[in-house]
Amino acid sequence: MTDMTISNLAEYIGILVAIIGGGGVLYSKLKKWLAGLFSEQMNKIEIEIKSLEDKIEISDMQSCKNFLVRCLADVERGEPMSETEKERFYEQYEHYRKNDGNSYIKQKVDKLQLEGKL
Repeated sequence: MTDMTISNLAEYIGILVAIIGGGGVLYSKLKKWLAGLFSEQMNKIEIEIKSLEDKIEISDMQSCKNFLVRCLADVERGEPMSETEKERFYEQYEHYRKNDGNSYIKQKVDKLQLEGKL
């Protein structure tokens, strides 16, 4: 075995510290680069998700409106609603009102309530 001196030991430690330090810098740069890359991709995905959420909300309100109009037309024609149908009607009506639905449905509901049909 060769004799190891303090200067050899210091040299090995210096090399080890340089390797670890270089690895740390490389890791940091790589992490930053990947974060930027993923951030860019995530922004695109978030924009698409928001667009889909908006479309779903519009579709939901249109379906809700269709249901309410159909129920109101049935009531106007004198077709009775069961208690379950009334519960569902009022659930949808509340949902419609909470989401700023048009006033013509509210006016029709108010009119039918005054007439005792709803």
